[in-house]
Amino acid sequence: MTSLVPLQVGDVIQVEEPGCCYGVGSVTLRVTEVHGLVYLDDGPWVMVDGVPLWSNGFEGEVRYAQVRLEVIRHLPHWPSSRNAS
Repeated sequence: MTSLVPLQVGDVIQVEEPGCCYGVGSVTLRVTEVHGLVYLDDGPWVMVDGVPLWSNGFEGEVRYAQVRLEVIRHLPHWPSSRNAS
């Protein structure tokens, strides 16, 4: 099932609010797991786990996201992490 998804672990993606289920605002994620596709009335959605990334380089806790396949934007050159640990 995941072979049909154009995402893999390690990809950094950005999704604007209308393309992310259960979220507010845009989200940038480093994908940690791809669960697969689910087909809803408005098209295919990808189920993933990922680490939220902020523009200042900090990372959040791993979260589940369901994102609309057609609006995923890959970010190939994201800055390295600066965790606040």
